[in-house]
Amino acid sequence: MVNQLAKKYHDKYIEYRRYFHQYPELSFEEFETSSYIAEELKNMGYSVRTNIGGTGVLATLDTNISGPVIAFRADMDALPIQEETGLPFESKRIGIMHGCGHDGHMAVLLGTALLLSEMKDKLRGIIKLIFQPGEETNGGAKCIINDGALKNPDVDGIFALHMMPDLPTGTIGIKAGYLSSTDDEFYIKIHGVGAHSSEPQTGVNAIVIASQIVNSLMTILGSNISPYDVATFSICKISGGDAINIIPDFAEMSGMIRCVEKSNKIIIREKMKSLVESVANGMGGRAEFDIIEGFPSVINDSALSRAVLEAAEKSLNSKEDIILIERPHLGSEDFSYYQEVVPGVMFMLGCRNTDFETGGLHSAVLNIDENSLEYGVKIFANIALNICGK
Repeated sequence: MVNQLAKKYHDKYIEYRRYFHQYPELSFEEFETSSYIAEELKNMGYSVRTNIGGTGVLATLDTNISGPVIAFRADMDALPIQEETGLPFESKRIGIMHGCGHDGHMAVLLGTALLLSEMKDKLRGIIKLIFQPGEETNGGAKCIINDGALKNPDVDGIFALHMMPDLPTGTIGIKAGYLSSTDDEFYIKIHGVGAHSSEPQTGVNAIVIASQIVNSLMTILGSNISPYDVATFSICKISGGDAINIIPDFAEMSGMIRCVEKSNKIIIREKMKSLVESVANGMGGRAEFDIIEGFPSVINDSALSRAVLEAAEKSLNSKEDIILIERPHLGSEDFSYYQEVVPGVMFMLGCRNTDFETGGLHSAVLNIDENSLEYGVKIFANIALNICGK
């Protein structure tokens, strides 16, 4: 039943995706996007709430039969990237592009909504569809949660997918347990004493302190983190000095900490702070160390991962098209905030086509294979049928 319905609406998913792709909106500015989505959902017969967590949309399918409560989530925001695909439906907004596949995420969830509306007599319980703002910033999922989207009634499990141009269309990647990393931004400010370069003995060179700090930080992973754990940090930016003949009194650097285990992140933070401050003090300067905490790790629930596998077996052409991911990747995803409240699963939806340039996530040439959308719809719909079927 699901496969037949999914094929029936194939062109509709593409229509959705191309609309979203042409009219991208940045985080928490998804006004036209959410309006379009809400109107489509109302026309399908859903109970719809708007302005959830800012510009989010929450649609509810209540079968009026006691049963499980599950949710599906799609993120809506685009990126500040100038598109370079040359597609006939290229972004009409200068400097804004759906470069992370969120146009595909929304198209899949709207397509799923179409199928579920026709399958309502086969279902029990309640199904919530969450269209979330601001995934690309640190706040969208939290805003949705704080606005009560997972309450009244309480959600038992939540599902999401992410377009993955590394995988071919017709496949998915899935991993129970840790799927992604947690990420923090760090900022280091180094204060020295300015002086003329002809009298270096009267100053404290902040750049020299910064150089020593960089060397010292490189010892942290090897000395404090197990080689079997996935953890890293990168110094990505460093600056200091204003003139060729002046000893600089200030320098700064920044970068990212990425870990799978939260405990490792805490260790790295503490060691970085201690090293930064002690090195600066020992060289006659002073340093400040600040952290902006990022997303937690995506940790897929084992039981719900099995439900996704069962749905995928019904939706894909063969079991070989299900790719079991061996190691978590070091990207981050705010879907993890939902998983801190309820069990959840995110899987990767293959969207690479060898006949044209698919590009990569967060690139100006990302162009997903639109045939992948039908596979995403089938998997979502089969998940709903497996869990909420009569």
